Amino acid sequence: MKFLKILKNQYFWLGLIILTGFLLRLYKIDAPIADWHSWRQADTAAVTRNFIKEGFNPFLPKYDDFSAMSETPLTNHLRLRFVEFPVYNMFVYPLYLWFGVNETYHRLVSVLFSLGSIAFVYLIAKRYLSVAVSLLSAFIFAALPFNVFFSRTTLPEPAFLFFALGMVYFMDKWIWGFIFMAVAFLIKPWAIFFFLPLLYLIYIKRQKKLWIKFVLFSIVAMLPFLLWRLWILQTPEGIPASNWLFNGDGIRFRPAFFWWIVQQRLGGEILGVSGLALFVIGLLVKLKNHFLHIWVLSLVMYLVIVATGNVRHNYYQLILTPILSIFMARGFVYLFTGNRDFIPRIFTIFLAVFLLPMSFYFGFKQVKEFYKINNPPIIEAGKKADQLLPKEAIVLAPYNGDSAFLYQINRPGWATEVLPIKEMVADFGVTHFVSVTKDDKTAWVRENFTVVTEEENFLIIDLRKTNKP
Repeated sequence: MKFLKILKNQYFWLGLIILTGFLLRLYKIDAPIADWHSWRQADTAAVTRNFIKEGFNPFLPKYDDFSAMSETPLTNHLRLRFVEFPVYNMFVYPLYLWFGVNETYHRLVSVLFSLGSIAFVYLIAKRYLSVAVSLLSAFIFAALPFNVFFSRTTLPEPAFLFFALGMVYFMDKWIWGFIFMAVAFLIKPWAIFFFLPLLYLIYIKRQKKLWIKFVLFSIVAMLPFLLWRLWILQTPEGIPASNWLFNGDGIRFRPAFFWWIVQQRLGGEILGVSGLALFVIGLLVKLKNHFLHIWVLSLVMYLVIVATGNVRHNYYQLILTPILSIFMARGFVYLFTGNRDFIPRIFTIFLAVFLLPMSFYFGFKQVKEFYKINNPPIIEAGKKADQLLPKEAIVLAPYNGDSAFLYQINRPGWATEVLPIKEMVADFGVTHFVSVTKDDKTAWVRENFTVVTEEENFLIIDLRKTNKP
């Protein structure tokens, strides 16, 4: 009897789903930061590592690249990284302090935030849907291959999603809700796209006092974000260019925009075509409360407004996965339980049971490529350079502007040649050249400066010592 009660306990199943999500996210948890979107992962992880190397100061987060990155390109002499307030890095910092610098701890913190998001997906869905649909929503969110991969990266997105979902769930508890709101905005301004469904909840209650309370609490919650923005404006060279995110290449509403978002992302990497079908079915079924549909509408606005960013970077769509999972689950249950005005249930059950696992399969077929190390020699070269180079070295590691190579070397420097090398040595104090490309430029450097070490896949050159007078 006790065992039967356990099986009926929704929180037992939720715990099992969270455990499953945890185990899935352990796949390649110790992988070096050289997989998909390694450039962004490396920049984030470098901030935490530099807290250890250069002192903890969350108001002056630094990464490894001196390169100009602002709207008006200015050399970033202090290597400031004013992308988001480093909330995520602050959670990782104690682990680095106690156990040493290891990217696995960074990934594990992302995993823990993701597990919290699984719980929030269930709790939010349960307010509007059945326990069965809510549990299935949590399972889909936990097991979607796209979600699994990005939930164990060294990106701030998993942390942001956790606080954004907490903002939604704790909305009616005010203090908690606005604490989560304040943190979500500090990590990503995209938290604004969760406001529309919250405004809808206040609207349907038709109480003037709630509007006043919401506005006042929202102002207070956004103050830390506004103060952070005012602070970083003092050093614009540390603020990456971001205007291009909205429609920098004019792609919004063009056929290519819909191809990338609908076919490549929603119908490919995230849900697969079968999962997209379940989502659409779930979306079309009526609900008495429109909160979930308003949530979808708000995120459609996000896709349209941040058009270029969403087309170029697939991790921008992690924000969609909670509501996609909820409506996928709803579509599955609708087919599984049947409807007398639809095709016979014997066919809809088969369709539901076929579409859901195929969604995971189609997604995995694409997402499995994300786990691959894009260029293994940068890891090999990075380890060797870290062993040989002095701690004060400043490195030129040309890698098409990608600072993932610099991260592997564990030295500050440049990811691209912004001036002739002799000028970079004279003007910026560059001391070493590390390359995994045996091109004409590398051959010239090799001929004119002293080689520290040369191996099959890379070479390290001391730019302080010339071969020619």
